[in-house]
Amino acid sequence: MWCCGYNRRQFMNAFVKTGKTYIPLILMLAISFISACNKPAPVADTQAAPPVPPDRLDVVYFYDSEICHCQIAPGEHIQTTLFINFSGEQAAGKLSYQMVDLNDKNNVAIVSKYGATSLSLFINVVRANTENIIAVPEISLVKDDNEALDRLVNNRIREHLYGEQ
Repeated sequence: MWCCGYNRRQFMNAFVKTGKTYIPLILMLAISFISACNKPAPVADTQAAPPVPPDRLDVVYFYDSEICHCQIAPGEHIQTTLFINFSGEQAAGKLSYQMVDLNDKNNVAIVSKYGATSLSLFINVVRANTENIIAVPEISLVKDDNEALDRLVNNRIREHLYGEQ
């Protein structure tokens, strides 16, 4: 008897059995530390350039005149909201608004460009020759609530025009 009821052979067998399970874990941990030290974390740019404001925003509302005349109402409300809140930007050419009827054969090109469906709103952010078309699907949730529609349009325009959140 060597210690606590274990003889030397039993003690060594117990150590070797546990050592077999811990050795791979210790090796994996050591490799993780070594590989983590080989690739230093990229230095964060503390002086990030402020986002460049767009040259202009094109707000485009699509409706289907054959489904229901009620689809025109949200578009007219958006137009009024833009006139009240962004008339200066519209006069300066920084913001434009367009209502597009999906059934007009003259609108085929713009409908396919935006991939539009009935009751859809898009904001096209234009910088130089680059266009970034952003869908605003929330319009379907607020189309019948003028106050919520005002907030949605104002927030989205300010976000993309001035970088406000």
